[in-house]
Amino acid sequence: MPSCAQVMAQTLFDLGVRRVFGVPGGEVLDFVEACRVTGMEFVLTRDEATAAFMADVTGQIQRQPSVCVSTLGPGALNLALGVANAYLERSPVIAVTASTAKSASPYVTHQNIDLNAVYRPFTKWTVTLDGVNTAATVRQAYAVAARQRMGPVHIALPSDVARTLDRETASPSDAWDDGRMGLLPGCGEVEPIAAAIREARRPVAILGFDLDPEGDREQALAFVQRLGAPVFVTPKAKGMIPEDHPLFFGVCAGVAADNLIVDFLARADLLIGLGFDPVESNKLWHQSMRLVSVSRHSIAAGAYQPALECVGDVTTLLPRLGAMDLGVCEWSVEELDGFRETLSAALRPSRIPRGGLSPYEVTRRLRQLFPRDAIHVTDVGSVKFVTSQVWQAYEPHTFLVANGLSSMSYALPGAMAAKLLFPNRAVLCTIGDGGLGMTLSDLETCVRLGVGFVIVVYNDSSLSLIKVAQEYRGYPNYGVDFGAVDFGAAARALGAWGVRIGAMSDLDSAVREGLRMHCPAVLDVLVDPSEYRSHAAPDRKR
Repeated sequence: MPSCAQVMAQTLFDLGVRRVFGVPGGEVLDFVEACRVTGMEFVLTRDEATAAFMADVTGQIQRQPSVCVSTLGPGALNLALGVANAYLERSPVIAVTASTAKSASPYVTHQNIDLNAVYRPFTKWTVTLDGVNTAATVRQAYAVAARQRMGPVHIALPSDVARTLDRETASPSDAWDDGRMGLLPGCGEVEPIAAAIREARRPVAILGFDLDPEGDREQALAFVQRLGAPVFVTPKAKGMIPEDHPLFFGVCAGVAADNLIVDFLARADLLIGLGFDPVESNKLWHQSMRLVSVSRHSIAAGAYQPALECVGDVTTLLPRLGAMDLGVCEWSVEELDGFRETLSAALRPSRIPRGGLSPYEVTRRLRQLFPRDAIHVTDVGSVKFVTSQVWQAYEPHTFLVANGLSSMSYALPGAMAAKLLFPNRAVLCTIGDGGLGMTLSDLETCVRLGVGFVIVVYNDSSLSLIKVAQEYRGYPNYGVDFGAVDFGAAARALGAWGVRIGAMSDLDSAVREGLRMHCPAVLDVLVDPSEYRSHAAPDRKR
């Protein structure tokens, strides 16, 4: 009879899991060994949060649960950052943590924390295994994570329960569903939405990441072309409409020149959210402006209610909506062209960079140097501001960013996960010096795994976005500047390839060399942070 840990590993394998990310501890070794015996690859990371971010991105791309593992106590708490990120990114993740031995829990205080209580606020379900019906419990956890709206679940495995022989008192399929519960048929009422669009004269469409990149894209594109209105995307929906499409106007929700975007949205008389999720919006424009929503999920939350919403199968709803009378769009060509020029001017550097390269120009040049189908993973902070707006994406899941919880240090683990999934695709990681400083040690993980991709560090030795906020509030420069770090040299010390970039011509040759590498190539680009002031103009939280 197999142990609880063995049943758990075998069940995950049977469900299709082939790779597990984590940092082991003595209390979870039985499960790690069971993974090895079952045939699942255990990817050892240098940090538990890295493991969770990798599971987040893997689940997000594959649209099926991915697994991360930690020991109890500090390991479980470190893992929690990436799991919380997955919760607000709507990524299907199974977080497995060791927990204090069941027999010792009533008496011991060392490393003994109620992990179910810790994980409950940012998971869809949390459960502690007891060695009874483990297969059914794991199958149910998988189904809950995969069920729309997707998200993480937490399984606590007491160290003594892991080794006990599993008792099966019910069929493993008794608690099982196929993960599709919660999907609504396409029977929502689209007529009120059509009437609102018909009455509008200056509508704007906003594509969000609740659209299925595979199943919904064709219908979403057909609908916006039928509508003929300006189209914006949220950062996580980049690529749902090719950014060289004539209807594409920009990226909304807290990135560079966001004040201009919000002002333009205010000129519209109706916002049409297609899979739009307010979790990506760091301002309240979605509350103060008239917005109607078509999505698989209700976006009403807390005190917020959209003006109208139609909840159901978007693939069915959008063709029905597109076949109705939607009225006439009356945006003038002059106004739309004027907005595009104003946005472009706001993004371009207003002066010749003096203390380094222009982040805008670096991003534009990177887009020219990488293939059209390259996968770009960016980090949080100033680098997200510029890359989210300036980098052009043409297909879904080719631009990845943490934008719900907005966790720094996401980009390197995300790029690692993307490269493992697509070893023959070019992968770019853009990250600030702050974010890479948090995850630098996992360059060794890349080297050990033989994972090669290009990492471009936007290095200004500062938390620039926070410095800009200080300036706007009239505060002195305090607590935001780092010491200078040569990340190219640091990369070489960890077995990667690294070089410092001080000129655009150096960037070209380094990218071409990095794309040929079979190890991570770190390009430490010295950037001029003054440009960020215009990118992050006063935050009006509208």
